[in-house]
Amino acid sequence: MQPAADHISIREKICYGLGDSSANIFFGMTMMFLPYFYTDVVGLTASAMGALFLIARLVDAFSDPIIGNFADRHETKHGHYRPFLLYLAIPYGLSCFLVFLAPDLSYTGKLIYAFVTYIFLILMYASTVVPYVGLLSVLTDNPAERLAINSYRFPLAKSAFLLCSAVVPMFVATYDKAHEAQAYSHAMIIIGILAACCTLACFFGTKERSHPLIVKDENDTLFSKIKIIAKTRTLRSFYIFFALTQAAFTFKGSSAIYYAKYYLAQNDAYLTGLLSAFSIAGIVAPIVSMWLIRKKVFNKLAMLRVATLGAAVTAAPILIIPPEHYLLSSLFLILSTFFGELGIVVYWALPADCADLCQLKFNKKMAGVLGAVALFSQKFAMSLVGAGIGLILTFVSYQPGAAITPAVASGILAITAALPIACHVISYYFLNQYDLDEAAVRKIHLELAGLYAQAEQAH
Repeated sequence: MQPAADHISIREKICYGLGDSSANIFFGMTMMFLPYFYTDVVGLTASAMGALFLIARLVDAFSDPIIGNFADRHETKHGHYRPFLLYLAIPYGLSCFLVFLAPDLSYTGKLIYAFVTYIFLILMYASTVVPYVGLLSVLTDNPAERLAINSYRFPLAKSAFLLCSAVVPMFVATYDKAHEAQAYSHAMIIIGILAACCTLACFFGTKERSHPLIVKDENDTLFSKIKIIAKTRTLRSFYIFFALTQAAFTFKGSSAIYYAKYYLAQNDAYLTGLLSAFSIAGIVAPIVSMWLIRKKVFNKLAMLRVATLGAAVTAAPILIIPPEHYLLSSLFLILSTFFGELGIVVYWALPADCADLCQLKFNKKMAGVLGAVALFSQKFAMSLVGAGIGLILTFVSYQPGAAITPAVASGILAITAALPIACHVISYYFLNQYDLDEAAVRKIHLELAGLYAQAEQAH
């Protein structure tokens, strides 16, 4: 591995973080508002929405490794990963706008429009975010500096999430109910422009430095890389952990609007406050996590274990607190979100460590593919969760705007707390199977440095 800069400037860290701000605009809008937009504004049934999420997300998820492998194998004057940010920033911003339009069509027409625009959105998202995740591994080969980059990245990402959760509901609330669809489309004009600008800032403000020393291999195919991931316990365990963690996040984020509006019977202002608290937790938690790691209170993997167990334990009281104590139950939901966010700095840096392992052990350049599989895991989990929420709401006979029944209340509690707890607990088991701790990563880097020195002497 060609040595990269040990220190990345604050400016470059911020520019890299703006790339995730752009990604979180997509993530925030689709997770928090799109289920409600499709069922209550567009008028799709919950089952149709669930089918849409499942089919579109699965199509998207399987495209991620293809994009990642393409980025790994092709290099331009801008590098392997940055060109995607330059050329697809504007199409990505446009796709954010189109998905929140509600054209005056028949029900079938609306469903077709939703399928087409949603698939376009997630493909544009994949084509920018897969290379973005791979970019971290070539900004620097220093694991500590990668964590430092992420300590800027995630507060910026969650600030974008906060923008969506706080500003969008307030903006929509200025319109009357009859013009709610128009309100969302107007909001998304601004959101789409912002998403494109953040993506371009990431391109112009970052530089690819680290170039892995890879011997050309004619069998270096996408299938061969997927096979490595499947047969290597370290990689396999990480991605199962990652998928389950993302499922828990998605359950909590997507259910919040149903939980606040129907189970707690609170108004839009309360919902805005709750979603804003989620985002603030996401801004503060990475800073706290990085401080604890720097002070050596926890190492990387110990921080992940605390985050995972803490998120499960603090979600449990939500199941038994009655809705009239809405402030207390909301506090536990925010705490569960905070604990979950404590691990985000670490687990988004782990694919870069896994890429170093693959370079040493298998002589494969896999940063793009490994980042893509992380996103595949995320999207696969989100597709199942989106479909699951639709199926559960259908099963309990949820009706938009209607008073909730005991069955609907139980369904909302299941998607808000019970299922996230289950995901966190199971993910903890797979986290304990992941063995790339600090000592193992240091050993990998020493061996790679030795191989690089030998290659330099040979030339």
